[in-house]
Amino acid sequence: MEASRGQDLATNSIAHPLIELRELRYFAALADELHFGRAAERLHISQPPLSQTIANLERKLGTKLLERTSRQARLTSAGAVLREHALQVLADADRAVEATREAAVAESRTLRIAAAVPVREALLPQLADRLGDRFPSLSLEVTEELANDVIASVLHGNADLGLAVCPVTTNGVASHRVREEEPVALVHHLNPLVAKESITMEELALLPLILWTRDESAGAYDFVLSLFHGRPPSSLTVLDRFDGAWWSEMVAGAYTIVPAGAATTPDYRKVPIANAESAFATDVLWSEQAPPPLLPALLEAIDELAEAQGWLAR
Repeated sequence: MEASRGQDLATNSIAHPLIELRELRYFAALADELHFGRAAERLHISQPPLSQTIANLERKLGTKLLERTSRQARLTSAGAVLREHALQVLADADRAVEATREAAVAESRTLRIAAAVPVREALLPQLADRLGDRFPSLSLEVTEELANDVIASVLHGNADLGLAVCPVTTNGVASHRVREEEPVALVHHLNPLVAKESITMEELALLPLILWTRDESAGAYDFVLSLFHGRPPSSLTVLDRFDGAWWSEMVAGAYTIVPAGAATTPDYRKVPIANAESAFATDVLWSEQAPPPLLPALLEAIDELAEAQGWLAR
């Protein structure tokens, strides 16, 4: 009985060869474009793999799906039938994936977010509101960490998402841009610089700069120094941002460089930098091996917030 069933399955697979979703996606794109070059560009592949996939699909089905000329392609009657069914199958597959992801979010009910210290105050409250509106049953579990530790938390599975300013590119960690902010000079309110409408990088290079340690936030540390175009400031002090000496240096006349939207206390002022050529970038991070459930929907909600707030340069 079992042998007979196996033989039936083998016979059936020969009579009806298995069609892959990838083949249907390639064919659907080509059926829409009716041009191999444009379809390949839309699929983000080169033209030869597309041509080979379509030829294999035609061999499996035993019929021509397109009539080809040197400039374009035209669907055969069989191709038109396959296009109609392929679109339905692909739509069903996409709905199945989305429903599965939604079910996973509903089941987990908790999204663990590791946020770098400056991001938690400046960005996270608005993001939490947006995610709460989009996913009412989802609760957020937020931890505040140093930027370098955010990357480690995501990579090692201790957080589903991370938020960090200028995170260092790391194998196994994917990222998506959330916000871009102009750099500004942060000074104590008694610093004479507060009287200036703006300051240049050349002027700042002559003044005492204080920076957090590279162990705290390597990407942001490197970014600030890159603003000086290889000519480091004449005086640079590196301290733990939580060290009381940091604030003593600021009171004594040092400055630091922070994103324009960084939260500050009333004792400090932000002075615009007239010729800073780059912006601080805040990214959302996740593990490539274990992305959080419903990641596309989460990124869509984040993009909606960034668009509404004008966080990204256009």
